[in-house]
Amino acid sequence: MFADEMDILSLSRWRCTCRANYQHASSSLQRTFTNRLQAFVPYPHQLIDIVEQHGGIFGGEVALSFLLRHDPYRPSTLEMYTSHYQFDNLRAAILNDPQIRARIDKWALRPKTQLYALSRLVSSSLEIRMTNGRTVYVHQSYNCSPSAPLTRAPCTALSNFVTGYGFGCSHPTLTLARRALLADRTLQFPESARDRRVLDRLLAHGFELAVSPATWPEYRDRRSVDVEMKDADDDTRDVAVAADNAYDAPRNRDDNTVGEDNDMTPHLETTQSPEECLRYTWLQCPSQGRFFGDGGSFVGYFDPLDRGEERCMKANVAPYGSMAVWRVPSTFDCDAGCGDVDEVLETGVTSVPVLFFKDPFGELKGLECDRMIASARRRALSF
Repeated sequence: MFADEMDILSLSRWRCTCRANYQHASSSLQRTFTNRLQAFVPYPHQLIDIVEQHGGIFGGEVALSFLLRHDPYRPSTLEMYTSHYQFDNLRAAILNDPQIRARIDKWALRPKTQLYALSRLVSSSLEIRMTNGRTVYVHQSYNCSPSAPLTRAPCTALSNFVTGYGFGCSHPTLTLARRALLADRTLQFPESARDRRVLDRLLAHGFELAVSPATWPEYRDRRSVDVEMKDADDDTRDVAVAADNAYDAPRNRDDNTVGEDNDMTPHLETTQSPEECLRYTWLQCPSQGRFFGDGGSFVGYFDPLDRGEERCMKANVAPYGSMAVWRVPSTFDCDAGCGDVDEVLETGVTSVPVLFFKDPFGELKGLECDRMIASARRRALSF
């Protein structure tokens, strides 16, 4: 169909034009997801139901492939994540599922070392080798949040999730432009050899990887540009303003979810406060606190008119329920103080599991953490 040839941003906008287009676009999104899973199991809807019943999410390269849609990127591994207390139940359900059991070549339960578990927030993994040469992983989160391991992905291009109701991308501006920030602190273990192979595949499919976002011209410090503009002639100033506006596309300020009729490109503020990192606002600096649903992320639903978001809220399915707030674990050191002055995370904190839910007026009413963070600025955690 025509809808299947559209990128995810164009499709999200197009389905807002009329009810017929909405149906085509919603079906196309669901079809893209099930097609990705069909490479591993013949009946993907059964697998989606199993993962959903145990509070799990799909991530890794399959989630990235879903977001890229018509890109030829087709991963050979399927990764699922669940909380530490749901892992045993999901593992048993996966191994007992007839469509998977009939195609298992061999499987193994691989517990992680304590150091690796603390770094990657993965306690253990079920590895299933399929007869078709593909591999299925079920990862046990180190804490109550199934999305916690996504916050320690080797790069931001893999910090995405898909569920039976919707999807989320933490860095859409970068990911959809085939760019990714490296979480190089997570690549220091022998177990990270598979991560390096994943990064090699990303490079082979045209991704640019960098530790600092200043690698790309769009995200460099504009303070020096502002100073130089004072002495520039009119023609130079007009060209610079036009280039700047190309990256400052309008978006709905009343809806922090980037998607649907909102622009995918987060708005770049130009405040002159010394506490702000002008190169990376909105949310491209690895030192800034992030969560799925903030102004720099992209969260969408397969069928919003069928109460997709409401179902997620009631069932505690991502982006609601047990989620996480995090910083990219990178050696990059922001000289503008993003790691010290942040409205989401305290200094030195890299990841905190949280419980997200909405009040009837659409604002985040509260959160529960594994530890007390009374000093956290909860007002920043609003959808």
